Amino acid sequence: MNPNAGVIREGTARVSMAAVIAMLAVSAASPQENAADKRPAFEVATIKLSAPNAPFGRVMPSSPNRLSIPSMTLVWLVYTAYGDGGFNTAMRVTGGPDWATKTTFAVEGVASGNATLRQRRLMLQTLLEDRFALKVRITETQTADVNTLVVDRADGKLGPKVKEWDGTCRIGKPSEDDDPAVPRCPSGYRAGGITLDGATMFSAGEVLSLPQARPLLGNITVDQTGLKGRYTMELDYPFAPPRPADPAAPVDLGVPSLPTAIREQWGLRVVRGQGPFRVAVIESAQLPPSN
Repeated sequence: MNPNAGVIREGTARVSMAAVIAMLAVSAASPQENAADKRPAFEVATIKLSAPNAPFGRVMPSSPNRLSIPSMTLVWLVYTAYGDGGFNTAMRVTGGPDWATKTTFAVEGVASGNATLRQRRLMLQTLLEDRFALKVRITETQTADVNTLVVDRADGKLGPKVKEWDGTCRIGKPSEDDDPAVPRCPSGYRAGGITLDGATMFSAGEVLSLPQARPLLGNITVDQTGLKGRYTMELDYPFAPPRPADPAAPVDLGVPSLPTAIREQWGLRVVRGQGPFRVAVIESAQLPPSN
């Protein structure tokens, strides 16, 4: 499962990451209509109210056959289960009962054997639909105004701070899962910049959509580089702490602009464009029964 970190409130993703993310216009059928019986399910699972001091909004490190979530609201569980596995910065969850944004739950799931990140997300979908009687409608579109991340040079050469990933991590060992939405190594914001290790350009776009960089770019950023490999990337930039009261307000750090730094260091360019955005509507849900 994607190593989300942050806070999602009232259906809007506001994620803060620490160092450890042709026109579709398609309204997808609800998961209950998409042959749910073909999706994997946990062999054993529990859902209960979370402990008062449980860490909120985290998917805790665990074994390949286990999912452990100490504390999430139903809204954030929907982000986790129905998102793309990254930080889901191009996604919004709406609807549902009032408690879906307030009551927090602890979720434990054990599969019969090792499962990939994607399989565990599908298992979580099955669990939510079973225990919460959840009905959710997913709509995907490519008509949203976003920033797009593209290769700057015509010859495709990237910047001096982007290297092809060599299969090793600077910290720890690579994760066994090869989910393109998730870096294989600890990645994220650090003092004075960003480190991405074993990450795809999809993750680069998502990291630039988080609260540290988004005020400087004015919108979420989506990958349109066309690059499918994994990379080790460093971006040296003095990001200011995010300002939750007004995360979209312009910030003047007294240094060259962030788009300039991205162009000079990564060989990528941030341009206005159209990109995918997913909306998940909770049509109905019930409090889960006691385990």
